[in-house]
Amino acid sequence: MDILQFLPDLGIGFISGFIIGWGAKVALKIVAALLALYFLSLLYLAKLGIITINKDALLGLLGNMESSLVSFGSQIVGLIHSLSLGAGFVAGFMLGFKKG
Repeated sequence: MDILQFLPDLGIGFISGFIIGWGAKVALKIVAALLALYFLSLLYLAKLGIITINKDALLGLLGNMESSLVSFGSQIVGLIHSLSLGAGFVAGFMLGFKKG
C-alpha cells in the first residue's frame, strides 16, 4: 500500500476544510453582530418604556438554544469522523476558523 495515494484526498480535504472553516467564522461574526444589535435595540426600547422584556422567558430561550447547539455539535463530531477526507478537512477547518 502506497501512502502517496492518500495525499490528494488529504489536500482536497484540507482545502475544503479551510474554506468552510473560514466561512463559518465569518458567518458567526456576522450573526453575533446582528444579535448584539438586536438585543441593544430591545434594551433601548425597554429603557424608553415602549416595550417590556420578560426576563424569565428570555433566559429560558437562551437555555434552549444552548442545549440545541450542544446536541448539534455532538452530531457534527460523529459526521466528521465518518468522512473519508476527515483528517485533512478537520485540519483545514481549524486553520480556516483561526484565520477567519
